[in-house]
Amino acid sequence: MNNGCVVRPYRAGLDNWIQLGCEEPGMPIAGGYRAKKATMKKIEAIIKPFKLEEVKDALAEVGIEGMTVSEVKGFGRQKGHTEIYRGSEYTVDFLPKIKLEIALPDDKADTAAEAITKSAKTGKIGDGKVFILPVDNVIRIRTDEKGEEAI
Repeated sequence: MNNGCVVRPYRAGLDNWIQLGCEEPGMPIAGGYRAKKATMKKIEAIIKPFKLEEVKDALAEVGIEGMTVSEVKGFGRQKGHTEIYRGSEYTVDFLPKIKLEIALPDDKADTAAEAITKSAKTGKIGDGKVFILPVDNVIRIRTDEKGEEAI
């Protein structure tokens, strides 16, 4: 704790520190280092499979084009459901979902998250979740571009 801030290394190296619990960005922290604010975000969204096209179109409308899409299985509060197959009842614990991963500049994260939530919402249990995470750096393998230029 230093000046009301909790400090921890964010990645290997002394130049990468973040501060937690500070009201003012840029307050002095351990060893004279100042916190680096992530300028990029990663959105991870878990949605119902039939909502993928709607979400993709909503993101395109707000200028988000690139994304990674994975078919995943999971459950939350809904805890799966029961089905009848050939006269036998069985429980499906893990439900099929779609996971979207989107790297984008910090200033577009809230707009993208709002587009996802509005277009993926059915109002029923199991609609999904949106996670917004800080991204330290991005590197485009082909060109070695770094940061926002690589997105």
